[in-house]
Amino acid sequence: SGMPPIGSVFDYFADLREDETDPDAGGLWREWVTIVPKFDYDPGLPFSQILVPTVDTRRFSFVMAACITVMKPVFLTGVTGTGKTSVVGKLLQELAPMPYEDPNGMGVLPVFVNFSAQTSSLITQNSIEQKLEKKRKNLLGAPAGKKCVIFVDDVNMPIVETYGAQPPCELLRQFLDQGGFYDREKLFWKDIVDTLMFVCAAPPGGGRNAITPRMVRHTSVMVLPS
Repeated sequence: SGMPPIGSVFDYFADLREDETDPDAGGLWREWVTIVPKFDYDPGLPFSQILVPTVDTRRFSFVMAACITVMKPVFLTGVTGTGKTSVVGKLLQELAPMPYEDPNGMGVLPVFVNFSAQTSSLITQNSIEQKLEKKRKNLLGAPAGKKCVIFVDDVNMPIVETYGAQPPCELLRQFLDQGGFYDREKLFWKDIVDTLMFVCAAPPGGGRNAITPRMVRHTSVMVLPS
């Protein structure tokens, strides 16, 4: 069917789900508000972990889940306090079950990495490799049947070197470019499979730096509104 005559293209999504009771249901344009889940308050949950679903959180979660399906990296940005880390963390938690355990699950294995001004490329590489399964000497990846999503928060925090590089970001850029890392001791190449990268950052300023376009070009950039 055609686009609804009111609102913008960002107010709707194409619902491709099939309905056995209505053969014409698939492919309809629906408003995001129709799939926002109901909020159930859990008194035992810490305040910092409470996320109230909104049209924006549902919209971005929907698109990021689609990116995971096709193994497309994501760069989520937006001003401080918009809930970037919470939205991604909640999504990865929901997608962790295997499909046979939960129809909405994808078998996602999340790996959380936080950057600071003092983060080095060696620490970053070790943090990632420790969470991956060693399949062969030169092959790392997610466990069989799973997808590993490396979520790097505050990716633009590492300090910039004299010639403009941020070593931890260049390591991530190498993974996005080449699909692996070099062994630091014996200098052989290690491929990484079934692994995807999500990064998150606030705009440059206040200790945060601009990310090299050579890294950003690999990602789908999304801006969470304030």
